[in-house]
Amino acid sequence: MKKVLISGLNTYLGRRASCYLQSSDFDVTGLVRNLSLFNRIVKEQVTAKLFELDLLRKGEAYENFEISDLNFGIYFTQVPSLDNDIQLQLELLGLRNFVELCKRAGNNRVIYVARLMDEDFLEPVRNLFENLRVKYTIVIKSSVVGKESVLNRIFAKLARRQTIFYWNWVASLKFRPLPLLDVYRWLREMPWENNFISEVIYLGGNEEMTFRGLFYHFLNCSSERPKKEIGVNKFFAKLLLTRLNDINKEDIDEFRRVLYYEKNVDNTTWQKIQAFEFTPLKTYVCLDT
Repeated sequence: MKKVLISGLNTYLGRRASCYLQSSDFDVTGLVRNLSLFNRIVKEQVTAKLFELDLLRKGEAYENFEISDLNFGIYFTQVPSLDNDIQLQLELLGLRNFVELCKRAGNNRVIYVARLMDEDFLEPVRNLFENLRVKYTIVIKSSVVGKESVLNRIFAKLARRQTIFYWNWVASLKFRPLPLLDVYRWLREMPWENNFISEVIYLGGNEEMTFRGLFYHFLNCSSERPKKEIGVNKFFAKLLLTRLNDINKEDIDEFRRVLYYEKNVDNTTWQKIQAFEFTPLKTYVCLDT
């Protein structure tokens, strides 16, 4: 049985990790700043043990927190963007205090899970780990698909309409999205104890897919009605996406970041050490929609 401490549960990836990372041989403890708020937000059964604890302000709960026989910690990037200096400093403060908790538990192994949009801004994170003398691995992952992900939320809005307006540049972009629940299974199966130490590795999906192709996988699972497609330019695509489909600004901004930063990711580094079979996207989209 591996004992794991996780943080970043206010993010999409972290929130669902509290429900799906736990397994028969993976004992998960999660840290949340406001437990009552978290319980109101989460819509699935939480399987991890949760502790209310503020990694930024610390306080009594932080000082009194104890966990024993910890195998490693997993820290999901918590701030919206690492290219913002204020947000970066908050991230580093929370990460530093998380590392302290791991060391207090007699463990010095941390997995830091970042996004492709963070790729060019991770040097301060790496420097922090080096200064703290932590056995770290930075995992840079592709965007995920799954229930309530930004892609699923936008696709769900588009699927309600009979006519789909699209900008061909966006529709034809290729990337390798990750089935979300595969990410948790991958984290469980990787041999972290003796591998990838002081390394940056990448995690991308196994299938190259256009945004149009992924949308129609989603559509086949959620709607039987055929759709009419109309190509428009960038201006009208943006206008119609927000006005016609009632998609909020936060989702639009996050979707823009996906469009800008997503790319094909090379899994070679970790595949040399550990084999892993991804769930086919066509199957997965129907399982977790």
